[in-house]
Amino acid sequence: MTTRERKTTGKLVILGVLLSFILSFIPLSLTPPAYATPLQTPDLSTWVTNGAVRAILPTPTVTYIGGDFTYVGPNTGRGVPISTSTGQPVSPYPRVEGDIYACISDGSGGWYIGGNFTEVGGLTRNNIAHILSSGTVDPDFNPNASSDVYALALSGTTLYAGGNFLNIGGQARNRIAAIDTSTGNATSWNPNANSYVYALAPSGSTLYVGGGFTSIGGQTRNRIAALGTTTGNATTWNPNANSSVEALALSGTTLYIGGGFTSIGGQTRNYIAVYWTQFPWTRIYVNSMSPRR
Repeated sequence: MTTRERKTTGKLVILGVLLSFILSFIPLSLTPPAYATPLQTPDLSTWVTNGAVRAILPTPTVTYIGGDFTYVGPNTGRGVPISTSTGQPVSPYPRVEGDIYACISDGSGGWYIGGNFTEVGGLTRNNIAHILSSGTVDPDFNPNASSDVYALALSGTTLYAGGNFLNIGGQARNRIAAIDTSTGNATSWNPNANSYVYALAPSGSTLYVGGGFTSIGGQTRNRIAALGTTTGNATTWNPNANSSVEALALSGTTLYIGGGFTSIGGQTRNYIAVYWTQFPWTRIYVNSMSPRR
């Protein structure tokens, strides 16, 4: 062994002894600091943006974000009441997991909502729900519609629902039904539409219905009909729209009709028409509205 090799070996021995001395003061197994396991779902109270977030810098008091957004605000979900005085969301209000297509007052400070959703306020509610004036979900009202609810109309203690469902309130009901508001169960009323229902407008003992159907209430009715609220049968009123009816609104004895049609009541009417409900004839014509679907 050369002198250089002896010196190198000596250095390695000294280094090994020194390292062993240092390690004697360190536990044999080093355990990293314990951190809480992340939850499976995100914090829904965190505000959201309307565009992509591409940079995040957290500090003890402020988190800075940057990206392609132009707005940052509360994560309200897809349906929320707005105060008419402040323009701000009303709180409390249950978050809706999905789309809302219809919303009407229950007459007592609450709301009935319909759409394409599966959860409201943390409770399972498929496509239809009742939100009480307290901002909580009605625990006793759960009609559990099998598919989308597009339209709602309230008459006394009866809630009419239209859409694309085939089962609601515990009964087979094709796209239109009457729901008992106290139980959430379907009544015996059953007009049986053969295609979707988009619009409802109650008037006394008559319910006006619009959609894409060609049969409802036991009769051939092309996309618009008047049904008896007692029997569910179609009346003799038959405007015969040549395409979808997607909106109905009553003002006194005047019925406004909107949709994708270009002919209704035997007349050329592009997308909107007006009827006097006591006379089966189209009253005015407007050619400026585009269909919704």
